[in-house]
Amino acid sequence: MKIKKTVDEKLADIGFVKVNENKYGVDYERKDGKFNYTQVVSIGHKRSGRHILQSYDKDMKDEYGVGNTCVGLTGYEMKLFLKKMKQIGLYSKM
Repeated sequence: MKIKKTVDEKLADIGFVKVNENKYGVDYERKDGKFNYTQVVSIGHKRSGRHILQSYDKDMKDEYGVGNTCVGLTGYEMKLFLKKMKQIGLYSKM
């Protein structure tokens, strides 16, 4: 019997599905049925060491096809994603 859930299991409980993970980062997606959009959360490696966490609408772009609309995270979601960043070695204090 498992006592503690992993970060990925906790994220799955709130709808985030891991779609990609490698040494450069990890990507999760969550579909929002009420407002009909897909939220993507990406943890990404940067050569500078200032690794990033981004949350955005997968399909929203401006009239030039550039950019995505930011989608906010709750405190609990942010806590889980920061924990994931630490687990995969992409958390930086810079």
